[in-house]
Amino acid sequence: MGQAWDVVGDVHGFADDLIQLLEKLGYEQRAGVYRHPNRRVLFLGDFIDGGNQNRRVMEIVRPMVDAGGSLAIMGNHEYNAICYHTRDPDQPGGYLRAHSKKNLGQHENTLAEFDDPAALQDMIEWFKTLPLFIEIDGLRAVHACWDPAAIESLRSRLGERPVMSESFLVESCDKASAAHDAVETVLKGLEFELPAGITFKDKYGQARREARIRWWMENAESLDKMVIGPPGLDAATAGHNAERSKLVGYEPDLPPIFFGHYWLTGEPRLQGSNVACLDYSVARGGKLVAYRWDGEQMLDESKLVW
Repeated sequence: MGQAWDVVGDVHGFADDLIQLLEKLGYEQRAGVYRHPNRRVLFLGDFIDGGNQNRRVMEIVRPMVDAGGSLAIMGNHEYNAICYHTRDPDQPGGYLRAHSKKNLGQHENTLAEFDDPAALQDMIEWFKTLPLFIEIDGLRAVHACWDPAAIESLRSRLGERPVMSESFLVESCDKASAAHDAVETVLKGLEFELPAGITFKDKYGQARREARIRWWMENAESLDKMVIGPPGLDAATAGHNAERSKLVGYEPDLPPIFFGHYWLTGEPRLQGSNVACLDYSVARGGKLVAYRWDGEQMLDESKLVW
């Protein structure tokens, strides 16, 4: 059996919840680092942007990773933060992620806590060291979507431990590039353009016509079973045909896959025998969730902890 891993979903600036979860999992703080005698944590990204304890979250997570006892991958909020604070070489005075009202709104809680420019830049530089996905000890982890084409594209450019170079980062912000498509897929997931007349508001109040999809499914009976969104979206898409060709699927004989990103609600459960989404909306009064993995191919729902 390989290493015993506790895989933790999106934290989004909720340090108190993270501490409670780590302590429930048996981790104790020693010399400023939460440790377990025989287990390690694998964080699925999205540490910031949500609650009001973003800096404290980083003071917990980063020492765990830097000490070598834990691992972390990049989430879309880390990627967005890097781009928000990186100058666009092709646009004097501009940034890779526009400083628009919407983008500022998503990031303002974090900015309010990192009022020291040096500390903020130090955090951004650390984010740049995070890989876009991990395959280790017989498990896979990605923030949003394990799409074979996107994964292979990133591996071919960045290697088995895919950390973005500065040039690749800039390229990934070009919407016409293959780098952009691959990064968007693994960090933000696949989306589907809804039928005419159907829109919904995302968590930031923005009207949207493209919905995230349950990419891990092999098929779906109807469109409402395929898309992920607020309850109103289920009702609006019920009765519409699913676009099964948009689904990637995830075969049951593949290594267990862990991801976050999708703001699930209710009682945590598995999405398949080897598929686990661990984002249960802690930033909206939901749960911070972990899975205690001990090398098993077939996941066990009783090993979900929150």
